[in-house]
Order: sequence, then structure tokens, then C-alpha cells
Amino acid sequence: MLSGEYFSPPNGAQRAPAMLLLHGCGGLWSRPGVLTARHARMASLLQELGYGVLLLDSFGSRGLREQCTVPASERRVNVAQRVDDAQRAINWLKMRREIDANRVGALGWSNGATVLLNLVGREKPGIKAAVAFYPGCESLARRSRYTPAVPTLILIGEADDWTPAQACQRLAEKAGNDTFHLVTYPDTYHDFDIPGSGVRVRKDVPAAVDPVYGVTIAPNQTATDDAYRRTFKWIGRWMDPDRFKPSRNDYNPVLRLQ
Repeated sequence: MLSGEYFSPPNGAQRAPAMLLLHGCGGLWSRPGVLTARHARMASLLQELGYGVLLLDSFGSRGLREQCTVPASERRVNVAQRVDDAQRAINWLKMRREIDANRVGALGWSNGATVLLNLVGREKPGIKAAVAFYPGCESLARRSRYTPAVPTLILIGEADDWTPAQACQRLAEKAGNDTFHLVTYPDTYHDFDIPGSGVRVRKDVPAAVDPVYGVTIAPNQTATDDAYRRTFKWIGRWMDPDRFKPSRNDYNPVLRLQ
């Protein structure tokens, strides 16, 4: 049975939009019963904007903790399983009385963002819009074709040495879709939106571009502020267009890779 944390729309709103949030390989919780600061912050901000929010726990539902240190071939839950989890969670949201079934979107981080890109590659993903923070794009970029079914925004650092931005650029070119946008941030690493300060190098991550060096984790407040602004404008554009008026600068891709 799947589990998660649900925040209903504020003030007893009816037929409200909703967002599904998909955690990365580190999982949803900082400790039992306590969401990580990043997940809690995003859920709170979305709820303030009038959204219902479901944070899906694909790991805890299976009795698992973090999977970042587990080689991909040994993980007990893979991307395909998580895509199915997401589909079930979307259906659950759509059945709720207070949620408008035609206005459900999804946002994911890292492994959860990879799951989301696979979901939007399905013919009928069941969502209105998607936002992917620093996804792993390599496997999808190697496919002969990739056709996203819904408007999708990718936000990633150019210096990311865990999920390289170059693969996402190739994927964006392959998608060939005006509503598949890639925004990159110079001098920015993985997990740029985590609260805190200082650079940390993890050597316990098998998926590192350079396993000897490890992966770099570094908060970047400037990138975070811009990414959050773009996130709320993006989902608002597709899910609440009367409230969020699009601006050309908000949606044009920023491709700054060399």
C-alpha cells in the first residue's frame, strides 16, 4: 500500500488545483514523521497558493530508507515502479472531492524528477504540467525519440556532477517541443535548493559522474529563488491561467551550456 503526506487546499477550497511531489533518492523524511526542510517548504508554498499537495513516499511504503548509496542495479524500487506509484497517486488526487481532476500537476527532485520525465513520456500521464529539479536525463536522452505529453520545465545546475545538465540539453533537443523548457544555472551543483550553506562532497554515491571524486552538493540561494519563481509561474500558466499571467521572460529556456 502506498503512503504519503497530504495537505488539503487552504480555507476549505473546492475544485482546487493539486500538485504531486516526488522525492529523490534520499527519501521524504529527515527523521520519522518529519519531512525534510525542502519538501516541507515546497508543500507549504504551494498550499499558500491554493493547491492541494500530496507528497508520495515510494520508499517508506516499501519499508525502505534512502537509496542514494545503493547501486541502481541493487535498488528494491526502480524508476518504472515509481512511475506506476505516481500514476496511482495522481488517480487518488483526482478522486478527492476538493480537487479539480483537470488541474493536477507534478514536481520532482533528482530521482523523483527522473521518474517524472518518464511519466510525461507516457501517452496519457494524467497531469496538466510538470516541473523537474535536476533530473537524470541520460537514459531518456539515449532513446531514439522522446515525446513529452504535457508542458515540462527542467531546472538544473550547469556544474551538476551527479545528474549532468548536458544530458538534459540533449533530451530537450530530442523532444523538439515548445513547451519542454530547460533552464540551467551557471556555477550551480546538485541539490541547489536545499536549505543551508557550504559545499559538501559525497563519496558514497555510486551514480557519480566521477566515482573517485564523488558528487558535489551545494545550496545556491540565487538559483533557488529563480527556480521557485519559474516553478510557480509555470504551473500557474497551465493550471491556473486566470490568476497567473504569462510573461515571455518566465518561460523562454535559458540554455547556457558551452
